[in-house]
Amino acid sequence: MGGNLTGSFWWRERIFKDFGHSYFAELVFEERGLQKIQIFKNNTWGYFLVLDGIVQFTERDEYIYHETITYLPASLLDTPPEEVLIIGGGDGGALRELQKIPTLKRVVQFEIDSLVFELSKKYFFKIMGNYEDSRVNFFIKDGLVGLQESPSQTFDMVIVDCTDPVGPAKSLYNSQFYENAKRVLKPDGVFIQQASLPAYFPHVLQGAYPIIKQIFPFVKIVRAYVPCYGEEIAFFVATLEEKDWFYPKQKFWGRYYHPQLNPYYFSIPATWLKLLNP
Repeated sequence: MGGNLTGSFWWRERIFKDFGHSYFAELVFEERGLQKIQIFKNNTWGYFLVLDGIVQFTERDEYIYHETITYLPASLLDTPPEEVLIIGGGDGGALRELQKIPTLKRVVQFEIDSLVFELSKKYFFKIMGNYEDSRVNFFIKDGLVGLQESPSQTFDMVIVDCTDPVGPAKSLYNSQFYENAKRVLKPDGVFIQQASLPAYFPHVLQGAYPIIKQIFPFVKIVRAYVPCYGEEIAFFVATLEEKDWFYPKQKFWGRYYHPQLNPYYFSIPATWLKLLNP
């Protein structure tokens, strides 16, 4: 279906068989391609994007996620980032935050789902970065393929803004992917990837952590609370050298992120530690 509003109704995001989040919303768009894509509008959350039944972000709080996945890794670098690779991120939120960093010289982005990108340009243009920027090289391409084709030791940061490891994103959580991510990073570079909600989907953290830990010398788990998810989301942060995790070398200030947040990000609860060391 196209862009006709259907009237408001209660839509439920199913978390478990007996638990979910409900929104009184209008369905703005729905179509099945690589993923089932839905866009809803809610008075509190604004427009929000749903892939395969899971809310990816809302207009109201997306900045928390996007500032975390960009400013946090950038804060750990010895010098401010100049060249960055984004895998996924077709909504353009990560690009938007990167474009606020004055030192940025080049961004390469691989997004597998052209429909996500086109719909984001139509419905989420307020939160999208500028793809007309001459520094941006955007490709509709599988992230693993694009990564394999990228030259070694090129990027200050590799940002993996993907869905959980189902469907198209499955190839972004295996050893082949992490080996190539390590290869394209500069020696002092930083890799970051979302790792789902451990309280609801512990298998993502448990499955991918042992793999990435075998490949990168330093792997940290990061947490951030994004209200629309109803729980803390996890991220992998991986590097080739030890970083001063709590005391960032680069200082960035966003709507949510600021340098004093780093100790919070890197201090994970005992329940997560138990998942990593059962």
